[in-house]
Amino acid sequence: MDATRLGYGYAMRQLYRACIVICVVSVICMTCLIFAGVIMRYVFDMGARFAEPMSIFFTVQLTMYGAAACFRARVHLRLQVFVKMLPGYLQIWADRLVLVLMAAIAAFMIYYGLSLTQTTWFQAYPEFDYVRVGFVYSAIPGSGLVTLLFVLEAALFPPDLDKEDEALRRAVEHAEEAERELSLK
Repeated sequence: MDATRLGYGYAMRQLYRACIVICVVSVICMTCLIFAGVIMRYVFDMGARFAEPMSIFFTVQLTMYGAAACFRARVHLRLQVFVKMLPGYLQIWADRLVLVLMAAIAAFMIYYGLSLTQTTWFQAYPEFDYVRVGFVYSAIPGSGLVTLLFVLEAALFPPDLDKEDEALRRAVEHAEEAERELSLK
């Protein structure tokens, strides 16, 4: 079991890093495209027709793969306040329910995302004949599959939440100490 856990964990860390790289590249490309569009419009007095559709492409990539990465890093929007108020056994069931719901959402993204991708595959952007609309939407089933793999990791090999809580507590204490030092100066 430990070898399986280590192997799957390693694969998920690499997949997580790939998601982060996709997000970073998307933000950089969006920034450059929007900057180029503004410069071309206001300096050269001609619109950059390519900037907006390519920015939309990178926004979709950032949103989809960023959501999957946030789920794995456990920084997605959660209502832990209410879960922490439950008794211990109900907290476990609430976490399991979240995993089941996330798996259902991921399956929905895969199934309907593939359908959307197939439907729009042969549609092209007017600005780019070579960029297919379906290619842009392929991030939906792709990120759904990545999310499903991250859900399976969380279900089969749950993280040690005591270590996470301890690390969070230390980070908060460190931030409060730094804030006190700044206020004394």
